[in-house]
Formats: sequence, C-alpha cells, structure tokens
Amino acid sequence: MINKIRFIFITCIALCTIAGVASAQSSDDSVLVDLKTVDPELLPYFPRWIVTEPNLQLQVYQTFILDGRDKRNLDMNDIIVTCAPFKDPVNPVYNILLIECGKERMVASEIDAKMRKLSYKISDPKRPYAYRDIPKSTPPSSAVSDAILDYMNTPTNVTHAISASAFEQTLKLGKTDFWLQSVVGTEGSGYTFFAPGEAKVLLRRPLYVNPDPESRPAIPNLINFHIGFGYRLTDTSNGLLSFIPERRLNAGRGGKGVFGFDLHAPFHPQFGVSFHIEVPMASIDSTKTIDMPTYAMYTRTGFDGRDMQIAPLIRTTGYAAVFYNWWVDPEVPENFFRFDLGVNYTDIRETVVIGNPLSNRYLQPNSNNGIGLYHPVEFTDWLYAKIEYRNQKNFPFGISMQYSNNFLLSRVYLPLLGDWLYLDARYAYSTISDERARPFDVSTFMLSPVVRFNF
Repeated sequence: MINKIRFIFITCIALCTIAGVASAQSSDDSVLVDLKTVDPELLPYFPRWIVTEPNLQLQVYQTFILDGRDKRNLDMNDIIVTCAPFKDPVNPVYNILLIECGKERMVASEIDAKMRKLSYKISDPKRPYAYRDIPKSTPPSSAVSDAILDYMNTPTNVTHAISASAFEQTLKLGKTDFWLQSVVGTEGSGYTFFAPGEAKVLLRRPLYVNPDPESRPAIPNLINFHIGFGYRLTDTSNGLLSFIPERRLNAGRGGKGVFGFDLHAPFHPQFGVSFHIEVPMASIDSTKTIDMPTYAMYTRTGFDGRDMQIAPLIRTTGYAAVFYNWWVDPEVPENFFRFDLGVNYTDIRETVVIGNPLSNRYLQPNSNNGIGLYHPVEFTDWLYAKIEYRNQKNFPFGISMQYSNNFLLSRVYLPLLGDWLYLDARYAYSTISDERARPFDVSTFMLSPVVRFNF
C-alpha cells in the first residue's frame, strides 16, 4: 500500500482548474525541464541495468549506427537501460525511458520509432538475456536524469500530460511533439489574466533538434515554434474574484492571428532570439452593432463638453528580444537564469459608443473628439526586458520580473504539495506617471493553484 501511495506521488499529477478559459513554459512554458539531478528518494523507483548479452549488444549498437550516430561516441559494452517506476511491484512491466550506448542515447519516443521490435525483448519482464542490475545507490548519468525529469514534467513517453491553472492550461497531444496551450491574458504587454479582455489557443512544437551533444540535455531543440488564434472574452464581471479590479480593455471582434518562435544560435545554443506577435483579423467596423454588456467602458468628457462612453480596444501586440540562458554551475544545474532584452509594441485604440441607448449601439473609431490612439512613442514605451530565476532541486520554485508597455509584471511559483500541486501568483503594476496615466491601465494581482496530471 505504501509503495502504491509513493508511486502515485512520483508519477501522477492531479488536475484542478479554478477559473476561466486559459501556458506556456515552457518549453518554455515548463518550469523544471532543465534539471540534471534526481532526488535520491526517487532513484530506487527507476530500474536500471546494463545489457551484457553480446548478440543483444550488437543489435542495439547497429541500431545506433543506422540512426547516424557517431561511432566514436558508441560503446557496445556500455549499454544501459532505464525504465519508469513499476505500477504494480508484484507484476512488474518495464516501460523504457532511455537506452544509452556509450555517450549516445535514445529516449522513449526514438526507441518507439527506431527499435520497437528490439525494445519488446529488452522490456520483457522476464528479461530473457544476460544483464547486470545497476545498484540503486549509483548516481544516474546526466542523460538518465534528463529522461527521468522529462518523464515527471514534460514527458515524451506517456500518452498525455496535462497541467492547469487559472492563467493557462496545457495538453500534450499523445506521443508526439505537439503541445496545445490555452492562455488567458496578454502578458507580453503586461496585461495578465482578464485585464486585456482576450485569450488565445496555441499549438506549440519544436522544429529543429539541437545537434550539439553537450548542450542538448539542457536545450534539446534549437527552434521552438508556436501558432494559434486569439479571441475576445465577453464577461465583464469577475464573479467570485471580486478582489481583482474589473477589466477596462476589450478585444475586437474577428479574433487575432498569433505567431512566434524561440530561435537558439547553433554556435552557442544558450543565446537566441525570441519573437511573438498577435494581429487582429478584422478591422473596427462602425456599421455592426455590439452587445453592450460584453464591453468594458468608461466615461469621458469630449471637447464639446458632452460625456462620451469609451470602449478601448487592444489591437496589435508583440515583442522581439534577444535572450540568454545561464546556469550558475552547469555541472550541478540547480540555479537557472534567463535574460531577455528587446522591444515591445502595444496598440490600443479608443472607440466611442454611439447609437440609440434603447436599441442598437455601434463603435465609432475615427472621432477626434478627445479619444486616443495609444502606441509606443517614448523609449520606455518600447522597452521590453525580462529576467527569470528558477531553483530546480528539492524545493523547486521560480521568480520572474518583466517590464513591457510601462507595466512591471512579476511572477512567483512554488510547490504546495509534492511535485503535483503548485501556487502561481502574478502582479502587474502600471509604472506610467500621473501626467500620462491611461484609464484602462489598472494594477492587477491574481494567484492560482497549478495542478499537473500525467497518464
């Protein structure tokens, strides 16, 4: 019974969404993928052994050669198998995470694609071949640690991986490299959660594998690409979240096209370029009626002395930046930093609500009666900067601070219960001076549990 409970704590992450339509982490969104050490209490649950049967050694060796691996890195007498923890210790079934041949390795997805028949024999519970178990006290190699931690957080060897919070939900689409992510807010512009009145759905996938064996454990892919669409949120009430200021921004009708990527430099993968853009798919049409209760508004007195109802629309947003990943000690990569520096663009257009209050209402974008068009003008309007720190050992937590669109957006996450329940808190603070204050820029604080589930 105890073994089953500990197995649940090691291999399962529960799912619990508390609000809204909602990354990431990534790859990025993911918060612990760069670990290379394993908690000693978890290690005994990952069976490992060395294959010593010559015929089987030769077959594995030839598979690596046929896959184009460098012969200088291969060692037929050093073939190590690592498996996932047993679901049932009485009737063990081996689920292979990793096969190493010298300095080269294949993870679960590669094994399934390139040596499926051979893996059936290797994973046979009776292990009908010569082998030697590796003592549980023996520290795992860097490659083994990476595979175990991928298995725990962003696995390649499970059918599905799900994480959820009020800010975002992420789903791994089967045994593929595709990740589906739903996000609430436009945090690249400093607007978190409901503040901008929009959300998005993204499809993420790595496009190019890192060929450098030294940096590949920490940075497995040189290009990480995402594409998707944005949509407007229609509820202007926070419901039970009454402690959050009511939103004052709106997304326009027609949705948005979303596109972006992280591009790591082949000559130095720790360095790279990040790009993200969200573009409206439809213009502001003053001939179409609107549903008044779905728009956040405020009142302003025009130049003619009359009060106007203003509905501000967030339009094109995006950023471009260079980034650098840094581990304080690459040999023991517990402390991870990422630095981003670049430019951001945020376009917000005020519109006047016109029409008969008792019948149809419309948005008028081209009035010059005191309404504004807000976009970067000064240096601080353009600046995009972000620093992120992660502690990735026994008590994993993270802190980040971002400056963009004159907002200071901070984030803290930390574990509450094991590795399956976290707390994520975010605070967006407007730094615009009183002289330039905009009525839709309201500081926002929001926290949410984060829950994960793998199966």
